[in-house]
Amino acid sequence: MEKKKIQRTLSKEKTRLIGIGGIGHSVGCTHFAIMMANYLAGYRRRNTVLLEWNRSGDFERLEKVCTGIKREEKRFRVLDVQYWKMAGIQELTEVLGNNVDEILIDFGAVDQELPPELLRCEKQFLVGSFSEWQEMCFREFVRGNENGKRSWNYLAAFGSEETRREFRRRPGISVGRIPFSADAFSVTKESCSFFQKLIDM
Repeated sequence: MEKKKIQRTLSKEKTRLIGIGGIGHSVGCTHFAIMMANYLAGYRRRNTVLLEWNRSGDFERLEKVCTGIKREEKRFRVLDVQYWKMAGIQELTEVLGNNVDEILIDFGAVDQELPPELLRCEKQFLVGSFSEWQEMCFREFVRGNENGKRSWNYLAAFGSEETRREFRRRPGISVGRIPFSADAFSVTKESCSFFQKLIDM
């Protein structure tokens, strides 16, 4: 029932739903989500919302650092992006009714059984790492989802190019390289080019 409600609202409002999950912990999933949100809002001038669909508490810390305060209210704004802390289906439904162009959902670390809400997104980005201590987790996840959607986009920010090329040869899956960004809020020429190709493909 919830699935039909979400899909009906999406088609009516023409809102794009983008899901982002991390293959393991501390792989750069939230950093990537903030980068993408700032590209869409700051460069493409899209009305963009980023939902924290996990219990990491990252957005609460983000609010404190960027605004100087921590409020009970779930939503806050940094630059052109609206953020929602610890969101769920109720918050998603509310945002869908607010004439938003882009809704990004940060699912945090995911396992082999992906959240059903991630699978319902129009685009899915799965962020892993080729660092020595995280590479095996990435491989196991891909092996366990070999019959997964071809629309899934695998990405990595960390690890060597050699490992990325080797990974592509073995499972036959392309993994995009997330450009280095010390500041997730800064939209650079390189990140613009990267996101334009990634989102519009």
